Amino acid sequence: MTDCSSKKPSCDGARDTRPGEVFHPPIEPDSLSGVIFALEGVEGATVLLNGPTGCKYYHASISDSQTFRQFEFDPLNYPLTWYFGQPRVPCTYLDNSDYVFGSERKLTEALEYFGTAPETGMLFIVNSPGAALIGDDLEGIARRALGERPFLSIETPGYSEGMCAGFEKTACTLVDYLVPEPRTSSADAASAIERTVNVLGLSLYQRHYAGDVIAIRRMLESMGLTVNCLLCAGSTLDEIRRMPAAALNIVIHPELGLKTARHLEERFGTPFFACDGLPIGFNAVERFARDVAQRTGCDPKPLLDECRDARKRAFSHISRLNSLTGLPTGVPFAVEGTYAELAAYTEFLLEYLAMVPVALIPAFPQADCARPRLERLLEDAGFSEALGRDPVQAAPELFFGSGTQIARLRLANLRFSGVETMLPSLGYLDVVPKTHLGPTGALYLVEAVLNGLIF
Repeated sequence: MTDCSSKKPSCDGARDTRPGEVFHPPIEPDSLSGVIFALEGVEGATVLLNGPTGCKYYHASISDSQTFRQFEFDPLNYPLTWYFGQPRVPCTYLDNSDYVFGSERKLTEALEYFGTAPETGMLFIVNSPGAALIGDDLEGIARRALGERPFLSIETPGYSEGMCAGFEKTACTLVDYLVPEPRTSSADAASAIERTVNVLGLSLYQRHYAGDVIAIRRMLESMGLTVNCLLCAGSTLDEIRRMPAAALNIVIHPELGLKTARHLEERFGTPFFACDGLPIGFNAVERFARDVAQRTGCDPKPLLDECRDARKRAFSHISRLNSLTGLPTGVPFAVEGTYAELAAYTEFLLEYLAMVPVALIPAFPQADCARPRLERLLEDAGFSEALGRDPVQAAPELFFGSGTQIARLRLANLRFSGVETMLPSLGYLDVVPKTHLGPTGALYLVEAVLNGLIF
């Protein structure tokens, strides 16, 4: 198992482009986004951004769209000062003069408000990259303004690092803050609660975040496990404090949880299991069930039975379409996502539905711990040239990725069906939480494929 590397992997982006053009994969969100989304994934937290409004709006919008904290749309519920009408990620609205004379005045004013506001909850204070360059003593300013009130400050969010690195560093910092004492003795290790697990590697920045959380919890509980904490994915402060009591940490997305799992193993002695591929598709879900059962002693049968029933339902619809049209066999597809997501979607679409990968776009190239798995899959199947290829030139009939890339393909006048699997979104509202994880997620993915080919 390799570490998620901070270096960018080489990717031949000039393949199959027009003369004079080079295809550049999407720019990865930076470490600041990872910091904010990790902290926003803590229930009841207030994340105060020490920075300009330009660093606030996108993060506040994503956080609010993924987990509602206000059920009526009334910007007046949140003041223009600090919140600017959005219920998430208030900021100190730094301007040019603050970068010259310091941010202490505005930060102190904000902290005096949030230190007494009843809705604040746990207060997290995050420097924007520009504010970090000012050199203000964030910790000292906060301590003078808040007195004995607990808070956590992130002085430097990272500069050239990607979102995944910022997310994992923050997750580790958060656990260290809430659980300051390590658990290293054999007596402590023996006190772990049998068949109790923590889940790592889920994030607000995942397209079907709400549905993914429900699906993972449901899969694990169906096998008789108790889910103690989904770190930074709706977890409470008390759940995070109880993390050392779990018998196993389960990593779903390695880019967002593998380093955290290693850190927790070092601090608390908790072993971890990193999924052998995301549980997307029937084979992957069954592999997930057996692997988890082997490590925890739980019963995989309920999840395997559910997967078997889902296979039957999928087959009835696939066989009907295939008998009439021959589809989906041989249909060219493209995927955008992390290396782990690229591998999981490709494995399912290629091996289960006999579709052909023609373009795979790494969306978070700095986090490449799952890249070897993807490259082995493509090499064994004879489709290595798909990695890094421009989907506009590949002309897929089905595209799985962000709304941004779907819009780009539409502007290129391609005839295809787009399935949103990552953010940014085109704005479709999921009133019913959806997921591609687990048996139900596999059915939803089959449904998206079949309807995409029909319509």
